[in-house]
Amino acid sequence: MKSRLWNALPHAGSPVFRMMHIIVALLILTQIINSNFIESEAIDEQGLTSIITWFHIISGFGLIFCGIFMMAWMLNIRGARYYFSWATFDISGIVADVKTLMRFQLPEAHAGGIAASIQGLGVLSLLGVSVSGALWFLLNAAQNPLASSLMHWHKNLTSLIEIYFFAHGAMGLLHLFINKAFQQQQNK
Repeated sequence: MKSRLWNALPHAGSPVFRMMHIIVALLILTQIINSNFIESEAIDEQGLTSIITWFHIISGFGLIFCGIFMMAWMLNIRGARYYFSWATFDISGIVADVKTLMRFQLPEAHAGGIAASIQGLGVLSLLGVSVSGALWFLLNAAQNPLASSLMHWHKNLTSLIEIYFFAHGAMGLLHLFINKAFQQQQNK
């Protein structure tokens, strides 16, 4: 069961990227959960709230490095145009994928397609959330008045990463189930 699940996960040809994907997903999930229990005032205190707050801060800095690693890996392997063709107003890959979906088929991942665009946007949002949180932390420590503005941005960007996290996970599970059903139908 464990090996079948492992083989069903994406990025089979890149075990390092696959592990980074899993680490990022777990860190984001812990960030979402523990964000309900943190307080900026707890940074200088002791106790459970302080521990949770510091875990949030440290794992947030870790997500910056993970996001940079993922983005560098993606750009090195496939290039910016693969993930961000929409930025040059080339949406032909997305249009092709929508047409495929309208025929009730799953499109294959390809340059400029929905899957590639979503992955690129996901890593950008990961970096936006984690960098804004880190900047807030640094400015707050320096008692800079811009810290409150950055906290506002961090919280708003967090909404985007939460939506992305759950939608991406749901689509990934749906993809796994559809592939499994397709394989079972072919084996009959």
